Amino acid sequence: MKPLVKASGDVLDTLTAGLAIGGARKVDDSGGTYMAVHVDRLSVGTYSVAHYFKQNGDLVCDPDGVFLKTAAGWLPVSLQLATGHYTVALELDGNDKPTGWRPRQYKELTSFSAMWLRNIRDQQGGLTKIRDNK
Repeated sequence: MKPLVKASGDVLDTLTAGLAIGGARKVDDSGGTYMAVHVDRLSVGTYSVAHYFKQNGDLVCDPDGVFLKTAAGWLPVSLQLATGHYTVALELDGNDKPTGWRPRQYKELTSFSAMWLRNIRDQQGGLTKIRDNK
């Protein structure tokens, strides 16, 4: 299983830089033109990246991707869409070690992640620096 391409990894490195476990940040450098990006560090190696919108007073994530940072690079773990679509590509144990993977889903998430992370970079002013917008 190959990690995400370097450009995608660079976006994730920038978005997650300096986040402690349990830490979160909101990145909104588009001047309100695009949805903010919310990043949460879930564990030692896993991070959630999501957009949120309000529907009937509730916050809804769309999409919400979970990624694992490894020595080899970033791996997509899962993706949830507001439509109820939920895809798991990697199964992890309690120590963030992959215990199983689904090749077809992994390929799907790798492709989606490349497009989505490129869009995030472009929409957030190139992500040359991260400014927490809490």
